[in-house]
Amino acid sequence: PSVAITGYTNAGKSSLLNRITRAGALVENALFATLDTAVRKTETDDGQLYTLTDTVGFVRNLPHQLVEAFRSTLEEVADSDVVLHVVDASHSDPGSQISTVRDVIGEVGARDIPEIVVFNKSDLVETNQRLVLRGLEPRAVFVSARTGEGIGELLERIAELIPQPEVELSLVVPYDRGDVIAKLHAAGRVLPAPPRRRRRNRL
Repeated sequence: PSVAITGYTNAGKSSLLNRITRAGALVENALFATLDTAVRKTETDDGQLYTLTDTVGFVRNLPHQLVEAFRSTLEEVADSDVVLHVVDASHSDPGSQISTVRDVIGEVGARDIPEIVVFNKSDLVETNQRLVLRGLEPRAVFVSARTGEGIGELLERIAELIPQPEVELSLVVPYDRGDVIAKLHAAGRVLPAPPRRRRRNRL
């Protein structure tokens, strides 16, 4: 499964990628510090692998020529299984940034992909402002790529939304291996056994 990190420019997308994966991606306080996609592999607590892709930041009224130039990185968003929509929680107008990014997400045909809104830089935001942001996006996750606040909750949300592997196995487990049964219930989905076919006696 793939998770695309997207958002308004300078929202802290590369910092978030570095915090989650120790990727070492370039971090600068500048517009378009990220021009190439960075893809890193990580895994959920139960061992399911997935990729995290850092994409170029968006700005309001992006010229058509730049949209075309960034077409490949925008396609990373459209091809993902989950979109991490990173928002600068300390910005003066986060609502307009959210709508700008969602407009671009819609333009590349990614509107139906599950989205997690991530209010980054939460360490710079006071309680009253958090209440305002919660009103904008009730299901958002507050994180700080700098301090690590909220990263655990974000990883849990990602694990809930990425597609689960659909590999079906038929196993015979010895009666004395209860540990195996417990592991199967924890890491997979145990299906009921198919009904056994009744043998017909031939005359």
